[in-house]
Amino acid sequence: MGGAKSSGLKSISLKNLAQKVQQPVTQKVKQVEKKQEEPIDMSWNDAFDQDKLDEAWRRFTRQHETQPRIHTIYKNHPPKLVNENSLKVLLRNKTQEYELNKERSNIVSYLRRCLRNAKISLEFEISLVEDKGPQKAFTVADKFKVMMEKNPSLAIFKKEFNLDLE
Repeated sequence: MGGAKSSGLKSISLKNLAQKVQQPVTQKVKQVEKKQEEPIDMSWNDAFDQDKLDEAWRRFTRQHETQPRIHTIYKNHPPKLVNENSLKVLLRNKTQEYELNKERSNIVSYLRRCLRNAKISLEFEISLVEDKGPQKAFTVADKFKVMMEKNPSLAIFKKEFNLDLE
């Protein structure tokens, strides 16, 4: 195997391949950014109802699927129309309120553009009313309590065998 023969194949560089793959993505991101950067016309005052708000919120939520924590908050806590321009989001705790307060300007800007209403305002409120859905059990005692609700004979079993919860 003396001399090097050219087989006509080109060598592929991972670096070059990565750059080619990233170029279209970067261009798409720039297009989306340009679309979102459309200035808000302060004269916008289109009327909208809860259905239009819900559709805009679904689109907004889908844009954040790559951020699981914030996406979950958006998905589980859609805004409610309080009056013609005022929105309220009911949250479960201060952590959710903190997360959404960090995103407030992005949320409001998106909704103003999407609904063509520059007068939209957004308020967050922590709901003191407990959810009617199943409560999550975090401690061993809570888990046992939930299990006993499903199967009351567990209490007898625990007492009869003198079992402790760890």
